[in-house]
Amino acid sequence: MLNIEYANITIGRAQQSKQIVVKGEITNRAGRNFDAVASRLVLFIKNIPIANTVVVVNGLPNGTTKAFEKYIEDLDYDQVGKDINRFEIYPETAY
Repeated sequence: MLNIEYANITIGRAQQSKQIVVKGEITNRAGRNFDAVASRLVLFIKNIPIANTVVVVNGLPNGTTKAFEKYIEDLDYDQVGKDINRFEIYPETAY
């Protein structure tokens, strides 16, 4: 199992558009270096998934933390952003 941690996850509106942007930090505690880590991100309204995407962070050496941003192009923040009440994020693969 990959020992990858996520922190400071926020969901907000992109500055230049009406898109949703998810920001956060990813930390590698796996004991080895990775050229890339792909994480699955799912956004929910109540228990209904409204977005399902992959966040890729390149160059994540062991013990380091990197910030990431993922824009969700298909969703308008003004229409659904305030209704998002939970998210799930977990590592899918790393190499």
